[in-house]
Amino acid sequence: MSEQATNSYEVIYIIQPKLDEDGINSVNERVAQAIAGQKGQVVSTEKWGQRKLAYPIKNHFMGNYVLHNVEMPPSGVLEVERVMRLHEDIIRFLVIRKDDEAQAETETGGGE
Repeated sequence: MSEQATNSYEVIYIIQPKLDEDGINSVNERVAQAIAGQKGQVVSTEKWGQRKLAYPIKNHFMGNYVLHNVEMPPSGVLEVERVMRLHEDIIRFLVIRKDDEAQAETETGGGE
C-alpha cells in the first residue's frame, strides 16, 4: 500500500469568539502546521467570520468559523484531529473527505 496518495478534505472549525484577528491567525497557523506536518497542504482558506451558534458550546453563544480546503494523506487525518482537539481555542471541528461526495454524484447522476 502506498501512503503517498492524497485525498481532498474540508477542515471546518469554530474558534472562541474572544480572540482578536491575531489570535485567529495564530490558531489558523497552528492548524496549517499540523497539516503540513502530515505531508499535506492547505489549498485554500475561507474565514467566515463570527456567527451565532445554533446552541451553546462550552458556554459560548458566538464563534469564529474557518474553512480549510486541504490535500493530505489519509493517515494524517487522525493527527490533525488530535491537534485540534487539544487546542484550547478551538471549540468544535469537523473533517470531511470531499472525494466521497464527488464519487456519489457521478454514480447517481450518470444515466437514465
